[in-house]
Amino acid sequence: MVRLNGEQVVLNGAYQGWTLDEDFAAAQDRSSEGDSRAMFRMFRKILPAGIFLLGPVSALLFVCLLPLISLLMVLTLLTKVALASESTESEEAVICMGCHSGQDAVKTFGNKETVSLKIDKSHFKGSVHSFLSCTGCHSSVSLDKHPSAQYTSRRDLAARISLSCKGCHSDEQLMAKPLHRQAITRSNAPPCSDCHGSHAIRKASGWKEASNTSQYCLTCHKKDLSTSVNGETLSLTIDEAALRHSVHGGQECSQCHEEYSVKSHPLNKFKSKRELSISLSGICRQCHAAKYAQHQGSIHTTLLQRGNTKAPVCTDCHGAHAVGPKALGVTLSGAPCRKCHESTFEAYKSSVHGKAKMNGKTSAPICSSCHPAHEVKPALASRSPRTTCIGCHKEVAALHREWLPNADMHLEAIACTACHVPDAERTVYLRVTDNKSGVSVLKSALKEFLGPGYEKLTSARPDGLEAQQLWDVYQQLGESRSQAGLTGTLGLQDCNASHRLASKKWAVRQCDNCHDANSKFFKTVAMAVISPDGHEEHYLVNRSVLGSVFTLLPIHQFYALGGTRIRLLDILGIAMVFGGVSLPVMHILLRLLSIPIREARRMNRLRKGGRR
Repeated sequence: MVRLNGEQVVLNGAYQGWTLDEDFAAAQDRSSEGDSRAMFRMFRKILPAGIFLLGPVSALLFVCLLPLISLLMVLTLLTKVALASESTESEEAVICMGCHSGQDAVKTFGNKETVSLKIDKSHFKGSVHSFLSCTGCHSSVSLDKHPSAQYTSRRDLAARISLSCKGCHSDEQLMAKPLHRQAITRSNAPPCSDCHGSHAIRKASGWKEASNTSQYCLTCHKKDLSTSVNGETLSLTIDEAALRHSVHGGQECSQCHEEYSVKSHPLNKFKSKRELSISLSGICRQCHAAKYAQHQGSIHTTLLQRGNTKAPVCTDCHGAHAVGPKALGVTLSGAPCRKCHESTFEAYKSSVHGKAKMNGKTSAPICSSCHPAHEVKPALASRSPRTTCIGCHKEVAALHREWLPNADMHLEAIACTACHVPDAERTVYLRVTDNKSGVSVLKSALKEFLGPGYEKLTSARPDGLEAQQLWDVYQQLGESRSQAGLTGTLGLQDCNASHRLASKKWAVRQCDNCHDANSKFFKTVAMAVISPDGHEEHYLVNRSVLGSVFTLLPIHQFYALGGTRIRLLDILGIAMVFGGVSLPVMHILLRLLSIPIREARRMNRLRKGGRR
């Protein structure tokens, strides 16, 4: 029933249903159509704003999720690697490590050497070979009859296992790097394990990780390394402890070896080990410029420049890596001079100075006390070491004046060693010196002064130079206005003997050792000429020159009463003595003989006076 305009109407059910459904559907369609259009219009308004907001939100979500996704991927890969490692270990390594990780077993080789068979499991896991099975390297080991391999020594074991390395590392790969090629092609090439280890093998980049350059270098150089330089074996092994305790322990290797670094390792080529040492010695000047300059003026550098490669350089005295402190050089054990001058050092040890040093007297002189350590000059037998001796014995002149007549003259003309090495052979040296300074004239200047006469002076003669020749030299020096003359000095024949200084109680004090016609001190005479390198050239002189009138003026500074006898002076002396004595005698004799005459004259004068 439906009420329409206040009236109740009864409709047929079928008709009623059709009419209502049709109307409702139509109304619904009209309503839906309106809603759709409204929603479309609203969507068109919202879409631009949504797109504007959706871009940043999506980017933010991507940035936040990317690390998470990466972390998940890494964890997945690590899990797979760990599972693979566990899988590898579980197959064979677990069997091997069952014995080798828990037991401290030892293998004895044929030469009685031993090696521990215990392996640290963690080392092997961190190795670049952790993915390999044990028999991948130990191919000779059989699990069915293990242990069966026999080796003569630890070296034999390492060498035979090293052959397995070529299974993965080809010859081309092994020979690619020059340093590696140089090491493995030696006749005594080390096995791979010497450098790379045996089980805890890491990548080369990690193997050489170091906090500083020195530690990086020592990764290889603290091992037993050597190379060959034209057949000579050169050790490349550095004692790390000695290096750390040296005076250069705080410096980096690259401060001296400038061309070497973590990224650069050139292969320098030298003709010999000695050439390498000489070349490297120039590095010292970077920090020790003053000392290096002094060394350049020494006899050692002069010898080097003349081609004598045995002459010492910095490293020969101070060492290369184990450089000791300066104080070490003034001890008997640390004196570097003995390396080259062993006989001289032995002579020094027997001297009063050496014995004092050995008895613990630290102030006793040693090599460098008399010979400057860097500016070493040639030893000159013709000169007295008076200046050097007085450096320590300052009271020596005053003490000699107490007992020695003309002490200053003696100290000037006689070398200290001539009296203080009593058992040594002596020589009278004649030198051409500057008249004002007393410094020896060099060979080059002497040639200029003498001209052609120099060759006559130095030409070899069986009996040595004669007095007349020395007189000619003296005249030529005067004519050339050189302001030079001849000076005589008594010194030792062998400079090496001067290191055998005896105690002062054994020194020569007897005057007749020199002031005697047969003095053994004046048996040998030599002309001393200073060569360009500072050494002395000696030319034999006939001993008769010491008693010749021709040398009275040339070597007037060296004349010993009774020792250097000049016959003419003896004759003149006798004449003077005879004349001095005979004149009074003759005077007295004449007076006596003339008494009658004088008396007669007196009487005559008296008579003449009486007559007057």
